[in-house]
Amino acid sequence: MLNDKLNRTLLFSILMFVISTLNAQDLANLKGTKPVLVNGSIGFASSFYNASGIPDRQSPFAYGINANATLTLYGISMPFSFTWYSNDKAGFRQPFNQFGISPTYKWLTVHLGYRNVSFSEFTLNGFTFLGAGVEARPGKFRLGAVYGKFNQNSSYDLVMADSIPKLTRMGWATKVGYGTDDRFVDISMLRIGDNPKNFVDSLAKLGQPTPAQNLAVGLASKFRISKNLFFHFDASMSFFTQNQKIAASDSITDGLLKFAGNFITVNNTSEYHKALKTGLSYRFTPTVISGIEYRRIDPGFQSMGSYFFNNDLELITLNQSASFIKNKLNARGSLGLQRDNLGSTKNSTSKRVIGSLSMNYNINQNWGVDASYSNFSTNQKAIKNVTDNTLMIYQVNHNLMFMPRFVKAGEKFSHMVMLNLNWMILDDKNTQTSSATDTDTKVAMLMYALGLLKQKININVGVSYTNMSNQSLSNQLIGSTLGVSSTLLKDKLLLNWNNSFMLNKINSDNGTVFNTGLSANYRFLPKHTVTLTFNLINNSFSDSATVPSFNEFRGDIGYVFTF
Repeated sequence: MLNDKLNRTLLFSILMFVISTLNAQDLANLKGTKPVLVNGSIGFASSFYNASGIPDRQSPFAYGINANATLTLYGISMPFSFTWYSNDKAGFRQPFNQFGISPTYKWLTVHLGYRNVSFSEFTLNGFTFLGAGVEARPGKFRLGAVYGKFNQNSSYDLVMADSIPKLTRMGWATKVGYGTDDRFVDISMLRIGDNPKNFVDSLAKLGQPTPAQNLAVGLASKFRISKNLFFHFDASMSFFTQNQKIAASDSITDGLLKFAGNFITVNNTSEYHKALKTGLSYRFTPTVISGIEYRRIDPGFQSMGSYFFNNDLELITLNQSASFIKNKLNARGSLGLQRDNLGSTKNSTSKRVIGSLSMNYNINQNWGVDASYSNFSTNQKAIKNVTDNTLMIYQVNHNLMFMPRFVKAGEKFSHMVMLNLNWMILDDKNTQTSSATDTDTKVAMLMYALGLLKQKININVGVSYTNMSNQSLSNQLIGSTLGVSSTLLKDKLLLNWNNSFMLNKINSDNGTVFNTGLSANYRFLPKHTVTLTFNLINNSFSDSATVPSFNEFRGDIGYVFTF
């Protein structure tokens, strides 16, 4: 097995190669460049909270600091960010800290601190890590490498959080590719694992995750087959060991697992799964494009370099986009088939028809309309003997939206009127379960905004109606909104005042919901800004109602210095 020392040596060699290549670049263009430039901001914030009638939904008092800055040294850009937040609710403090820097010079970027990098969708895909990395694009080469801490697992039992050791998750990822953004081939590899040093077998019974390891290898490509025909491909194989504390097995005959054994511990908890997406698109005209995409993710597929995968999924979709009438009318649609139970391990297979259509039509300078319709169906077919029909699923989700709009701006006034109509239906075709799941939701909103341009005042009003009903629930909301915003003191002070009032009927219970909020943003010096925000919610129902009555207040104070 390749040990950690060899892995670190490999990454260090890549880093040194990239840096030495940078040193060979022509630096003559640095003449006349300012040696040091710094710009960014630093902010302080504090929040206050009080509630009566319900349990507190946040800490009564919290505070934090955040900073964003970019340091430029002789043309090398180095963005830096730092965030710290404290929350002392429930008698303990759990700070959240983030800091990171990513200096860039020409085709080279170096990552230090808390960073997120993407190499492919199924290997390293935007997962935040604490460590170091490089990305380099010399010519048509596409190189990347990162190393650091990817996660720190906590016990599921918060009461035992101080007594149960945590598992530190360390790892690396690399990418080697060639090409441009629209024509390339990339190979990526990821190896991440938990440190089992402080783990004992008894901790598994307390909800502590076992120390796992992951190796993922991916191939991604994109290129043009002909002038108007485009192809993309992204595939990965992920090897996952659930518990590396179990001794490695010498009896493994699978060639792929033997390969993974060079990088991670392979034992009887090890398995591997595949993920694939590929597609073709054809451009008939600059505004008419057709495409087909296929996606398949095996059951159990996961990568420690990505946050989430909807696995056990196979999907094929047809996509179409087009523009007409000199781009005044734009339409986009898709139709697909989706299924699960790829391993035939479940009692039933769910099949879905996924379809959607959306359009927007700019009739003239003032009038326009947006509309969309989606029809997502789920049909669960039994593959094993199931006698209980309540387990069968055959549902259709309809969503229809229609939104005409009017916009007009003059020298003194601006006007905007918008009507939003939305109808959502969950139609359960199973007669034994439909009475509990059938849901009908209707939403209507009418909004008007008036801008007094010379006075720098904006006024918006609106009315809304919502009706959601099923066999056991009927919820009606009738409401109105009023908002006013203005800039004063030569645009140094921005004020916002927003209000809403709702009549709320839940079955036989009637009540009201009142919400008012005020915010102020004052720039008292060119580089100094103070913000104040206050919000009050009053939820009022009768004493006999099942819905609680409560009052809730939130306040925020902040200061930002820009440099």
